[in-house]
Amino acid sequence: MTNDPLMPHEERRLNPSPSLSSSLPTSQTDETASMSHPSLDIPHFSGFQVEIHQIDRELKKLWESEQGSATRASLINLAVYCDGIKEMGVATELISELTRSHACRAILIATEPDAPENRMQAWISAHCHVSGGSKQVCCEQLSFLLEGDSRGLIPNLVFSHLDSDLPFYLWWRAKFSEMLDAQFLSRVDRLIFDSQNCSSPKSGFHQRLAQIAAEKPRLILCDLNWTRTLYLRQALAQIFDHPDHLAQLEKIESVTLTHSPLYRCTAVLLAGWLVAQLHWKIEKISPNAFGYSSTSGVHGILNFKALDSAAPISECTLSVGNTEFKITREPNSEFLHASICHANHCELKHLLPAGKDDLISLLNEELRLGGKHQVYLKAITVTEDLWRANF
Repeated sequence: MTNDPLMPHEERRLNPSPSLSSSLPTSQTDETASMSHPSLDIPHFSGFQVEIHQIDRELKKLWESEQGSATRASLINLAVYCDGIKEMGVATELISELTRSHACRAILIATEPDAPENRMQAWISAHCHVSGGSKQVCCEQLSFLLEGDSRGLIPNLVFSHLDSDLPFYLWWRAKFSEMLDAQFLSRVDRLIFDSQNCSSPKSGFHQRLAQIAAEKPRLILCDLNWTRTLYLRQALAQIFDHPDHLAQLEKIESVTLTHSPLYRCTAVLLAGWLVAQLHWKIEKISPNAFGYSSTSGVHGILNFKALDSAAPISECTLSVGNTEFKITREPNSEFLHASICHANHCELKHLLPAGKDDLISLLNEELRLGGKHQVYLKAITVTEDLWRANF
């Protein structure tokens, strides 16, 4: 294998984890060990309301009521934070789907800071999936709704309900805020988020990420937007795997990234990866392009092209003279088309997996992949430079 600067060896192969669920439809495999509470009318959310100090006792009663027909499973603690009561149903659906492949104790935290009074409510439930035969594997979910000025209670609330010494993952489904302080992150192993949802990247979002990484070296940043580019990054690395093609990387004269308008941040992150891995120096920056110089003295330009498409990034082209190294993805296709074309012919065409873009697939991919994402930290340093320049 060639020493390809685009893709370190540890990012080339995924480490699959065993599935905890069958492929049967949800209606046949799932049972929720809970009861809906009439005072909380949220689609897709259900749970048995309990007093916070009674949670452990009520969980014990819940499992005793199953009389051996279900097995409790947990390999990680997964805390999910979201803004607003309406998001609790969406988050619960996502947790239910995620527990098909990743056993966990889920702790859902929702806040309503503008509520007229300070109040905290709690619910317990379980997500159960058939795992061979009639035996069900179940994962607990503890749900908390904090109303009024109660957000300062979140760290202690979460820490006091973690399942033993299992790894602690925090999935932040909201804008970053002052709540992501040192105390809250002190015991988090992996912080999961999606920078594609960053509504104002020029506000210092990526700078905040770099600051968090510097302050908490134990904490691993898991950006689902980075995961979204995984298969494209692997395809680009593979197309340059041959020694003759690898030599062309230092001579790249132009790059074009064609992306959906909704995925501008994804394209910029991919560009940051290229700049960081190829040691380019960013030069003149314009609204939809920037110039760069390579270590070999080549001056080039990287262009962003917004185009309505079902794929976040539908085309990535790197050019040297009359030669184009191109990765394309057709709308709704499960494959990437890799090609190397010259003025009159194409010498290489490959079909490569494109991965899936839905949230659960990205999250499953991230949890299976693992790793410390050191390359990601280099990429976001570049992207912050672009945003700072009003890119």
